[in-house]
Formats: sequence, C-alpha cells, structure tokens
Amino acid sequence: MRHRVLPVGRAGFAGGPAVRKPASSKREPALARWAIAGLGLVWLVLASGCATIAAEDCPKVDWYQLGVKDGREGRPDSRLHEHRRACREVGVPPDERAWTAGRFEGLRGYCTLGNALNEGRAGNTYHGVCQGPIEPAFRELHAAAYAVHEAGRRVRDIESQISSRERDLRKDGRSDRDRERIRSEIRDLDRRRESARSDVYRRERDLDYVRQRYRI
Repeated sequence: MRHRVLPVGRAGFAGGPAVRKPASSKREPALARWAIAGLGLVWLVLASGCATIAAEDCPKVDWYQLGVKDGREGRPDSRLHEHRRACREVGVPPDERAWTAGRFEGLRGYCTLGNALNEGRAGNTYHGVCQGPIEPAFRELHAAAYAVHEAGRRVRDIESQISSRERDLRKDGRSDRDRERIRSEIRDLDRRRESARSDVYRRERDLDYVRQRYRI
C-alpha cells in the first residue's frame, strides 16, 4: 500500500504550514552517508554473528579437527559451504578433503543408537547424516525420543501459561468479572495440561517399545 507523504511544516511535524524551499540541502548527503555506513555496520555485526568461523580465525583452522567436531554434532555436508562463505572474504578456502575425512570420523561417534536416544531427548534435529544399516534404526530411535521431548515441552509451555495467569489473578484492582474470566482460562489450561501429560506418557511408552526392539 502506498502512503501519502504530508508536507513538513515549520513546526517540524507533518501537517503544519508547508515549507516551499529548504534553507539548505548540504547536510542531506552527509546524513545519507552516515545512514548507509550505519546500516553497513549493522549488517557486518549480524553477518559475523551468523558465521561459522570468525574471519580472523580462518587462516589457522585445522580443517580435519573442524570436520571431526561437525561430524560429532551431526552436521550435514552443507556445513562446509557455510565455512566457505565465512572464510571467503579473507581468501581462505576450506581444505575439503581434510574436512570431509574429519567429519567422517566424527560421524562414527555420532551415529550410534545411544546417541540417537540422547539427541532426540535433547530436542536436536537429525539431518539424515548416518549411512548404512544403522540409519533406519537411528532415525526411528531419534524420532521416538524427539517426540518425548516435544510432548514434555508442550507440558512446560502450558505450565508457564498457568503460572502467568495465576500471577494475573493475584494482581490488585481486578474486577470480579475479570477474576472469573481468568479462573476460567486457568481451568481450561489445566485440562490442556492433563491432556498433554497423557501424551507424554504415550510417547514414553512408544519410546520404550522402540528401545526394546533395538535392545537399548
């Protein structure tokens, strides 16, 4: 939607008497340059916050050890592209062969059934990085454990909402009508919490079944 721009008057707000000619426009280019510089600084801060490697660290990276670390964390192979972008401005390309060998070694520690259970319970996403016969079992165990984590998170979210509404109920100056409305919301949240707790029980039972199948 296009907005109509109102003329700026002498009082310094839109809608006042319009100024026909500006006294001086010399400050405008300088202000524009400062604005552009400020935006550039913000962009650099945001970009550095998202970079996988600090630019000054790129020349001294041990690419094999970085690959081992990425593998142990279950990072997908696209992680190397992120490293390449992080080090592009300083002209340091990654050692792809060393990183790949290290990641392969790291994945050997990551792709275990015990770790599938731990990663799922921690709520960490599985990126499909495991290969071979273990992959279907890893995926199934991780999914079952992750479902338990998510069910528990929903219970905690509802409990946080209940606590918030109970604090509102204790505030002074509430009308009887407001208090009854808040009590009704708390009762509804209590019912939702009981349902969510039942879901946690079901998810844990499903996880126990999968663990028994794989004897873990």
